[in-house]
Amino acid sequence: MSKKSKPIVLSIPEMEKKRTKELLGYLKRLHKCEESFELSDLTENPDLTDESKVYFKQTEKWKTGYRNVKSILKNRENIK
Repeated sequence: MSKKSKPIVLSIPEMEKKRTKELLGYLKRLHKCEESFELSDLTENPDLTDESKVYFKQTEKWKTGYRNVKSILKNRENIK
């Protein structure tokens, strides 16, 4: 995944302002993140220097973002 398509870290209020379609796109980008730095082919961990984006699933940023977006989507119309 290119650096541009990495999901940015969003707060709950920021997520709540987004349309359902945008949240689904955000969820899709979260799913495309690599499992962990250890399993990636990177030599330097971007999570250590960039707090604004989510790079790996095995991080607190990813887990929090995933949990938050899922909790907002479950209350949206047409999402089950």
